[in-house]
Formats: sequence, C-alpha cells, structure tokens
Amino acid sequence: MSNKNHITFATANLLNFVAPPGAYYDFENIYSLDDWQDKLTWTKSQFDQLNPDIIGLQEVFSIEETQTFFAEIGYQYFACVDTPHIEGDYIYSRPVVAVASRFPIESFEAVTFDRDTLINAFGDIDAPPFSRKPVRATIIHPIIGHICVYVTHLKSQRPADSETPEQASRPIARWLSTQQRGWEAAILRDAMQKHYANNPMPTLLMGDMNQAITKTSVNNVLVEQYGDRVTDLQLCDGWELQVAPSLESRPATHYHFAKGNVLDYILLSQEFDAHADVSIAEVTNYQVLDTHLINPSFERDKNASDHAFVALTVEIKL
Repeated sequence: MSNKNHITFATANLLNFVAPPGAYYDFENIYSLDDWQDKLTWTKSQFDQLNPDIIGLQEVFSIEETQTFFAEIGYQYFACVDTPHIEGDYIYSRPVVAVASRFPIESFEAVTFDRDTLINAFGDIDAPPFSRKPVRATIIHPIIGHICVYVTHLKSQRPADSETPEQASRPIARWLSTQQRGWEAAILRDAMQKHYANNPMPTLLMGDMNQAITKTSVNNVLVEQYGDRVTDLQLCDGWELQVAPSLESRPATHYHFAKGNVLDYILLSQEFDAHADVSIAEVTNYQVLDTHLINPSFERDKNASDHAFVALTVEIKL
C-alpha cells in the first residue's frame, strides 16, 4: 500500500486478456497454459513497477479470472458492468472495461445518457450506443473521501464493419468509426457533467481513447471547458497538470508500425489541478512503461500488451 497522502492511478490496455480455453476473435487464438501464466506474470510486473492504487482496465474478456488475478496481487475491489460477446462457448469478441482498486468501491454502474433529453433538445437524432460500456465507480479514499472514477475504451480507428464488405466504401467506413468515437466522447462527457453537478467530488477518466486528444480530434470534447470553473466539471489531461514534469517529452503509448501515438490518458477534474480554487491535490509524478514497445525482448515480452501502461501520482494537500 502506498502512502495515504499519495494516490497513484493507472490505465492499462491488457490486450486480449482471456484465460484458456477461451479464444480471442478466432478459434486459433488460445493461449497455452504456459503463455497465459507468462501473460499474468508480465502484467503483474508492470503493476509492481507502477504500484497503482486504482487501475482502469481495457480489453478484458475473462471477467472472473481477471477479478481473481487482481485480488491475488492486492486489488480486492473490482467493478465491471458489461460482458464480452461469446460465440460457440469459447470464442470471445467485444472486450469490456473494468476497475481494480485497493480502496473500497462503494458503488458502480454503467454510464448511460438520457436519450429523451437529447431528442427534446436537438430533435430526432440517432445517437449510437457505446461500442463498449464505460464504467463509473465511486471509490472511498481514507483522506479525501469519495472519488468518482470512469474507465472507457472509445471506438477504434479501424473502419466500421459492413454486412457487405465487398461493396463497402472505405472512406465512409472510416468516417463511421470516427463518428462513433465522437458520439461516445460527447455522450460520456455529458454524462460526467450531469453526474458531477448532482454529486460534486474529485473525478477522473482513464482509458484508451483510440486517438490522440488534440484541438482537432473528435475526442477533444473530453477536455473542453464548460460552464463555471468551480461548480461545473472541468477535465484536464493529467500530463499537463504535473507540477514538476519528470520527462522532457511525452512518450507514445502505442505504435502503428514505426509511428508512435498517445492513445492512453488519465484526465483529472479541477480538484487535482494545483492552480484551481478548489484544488485538494497536485500531480507529482507521471509514468509511461513503454520498454516492451521501444526495446522489446521476446523472452520477456512475448505476451505483453501492445500499449504502454500509464500512471500518475497525486499528492493530497488537505
């Protein structure tokens, strides 16, 4: 357990976390018992280095095995609100997100949005459901009390699936994925704003955003400022909230061939901003575990994730 005056949050895309005899996406993709144990060992080694208190997880297939694994390494509290798609009893697709915590989880639920309110305000808009349901967990910390933790895995940049692939337009398929990701980001931020208005508390959003958050990206809605800086939820990239940055440049968290991108984020509310009027904590450390991406060893990393695990530490100032 870390110092109670510090809290470390981490986000981790586990990559195809499915226990044998389950398979991911195709019947040939089944870990041997040795490979599964190796994947667990590798995953544990990452968290041993980061020493997080609260973890946002993506790409979970085997929910019970994941909960058991995290309990064994010190995270006895676990929350998940969705189930993957399972075909033929063992072929898994559509992975889910989860939260693992050292601190008690008081309550948790899937993030939803008020479709009727959307229609009343903007007319008959066909907003799609989340491709993966985000989870909202209320966690109790011994000093600051309630913390609201969201975990998401936004729609990927892969072109949308089509029932007739041979006739599908790739530009339109790509745009449909972008549109889905934009809807998910907007609906999630709207739900967070409304929940914070009724239940103001330190809040964070962790996950794989599947696109860098920039001024021109559709997921920039997650960090845009809305309303009053004190009473309305404001979210900021945790990287930008560091009081004394330890890294000169921001490491990529995922590579597409040789091109690195930042896809994995921890976004924090104004309570974690050292310069905010309502600040109760400040970001003192930021870690990106990327050795397996930039200098991999086959023996060590053969069952690694294809994402870096990201963590930040806040120091409580109460």
